[in-house]
Amino acid sequence: MDISLSPAEADALHSTLEDLLESGAGTPELERAYRLVGWRLLAARGGTGLTGRLADMAREAETLEEFEAARHEELGPIIKRLESPENRDP
Repeated sequence: MDISLSPAEADALHSTLEDLLESGAGTPELERAYRLVGWRLLAARGGTGLTGRLADMAREAETLEEFEAARHEELGPIIKRLESPENRDP
C-alpha cells in the first residue's frame, strides 16, 4: 500500500507529529510514523553539503532502519567530536 502526500501535506504531518511527541502524547507507533515521514521528506528534498549527503543516503536506503544506521555511521564521528570536552563552552 502506498500513500501519496504533497510536500506541503507531508511537512504539515511531520510538524503535527512532532508537536504531539513533544507534548508527551507519544506512542511507539507515533514515533515511528514521525521518523518515517522525516526520512521520506529528506529523500524528496535533497540539498547540499551534509544535508545533501544525508538526502542521498535517504534515497538509497530501502528501509527506515537502513537509513538510520547509515546516518548514524555518517554522523557518529561528527557528533562525538562536537560533544568532546574541548568543544564545550567553559
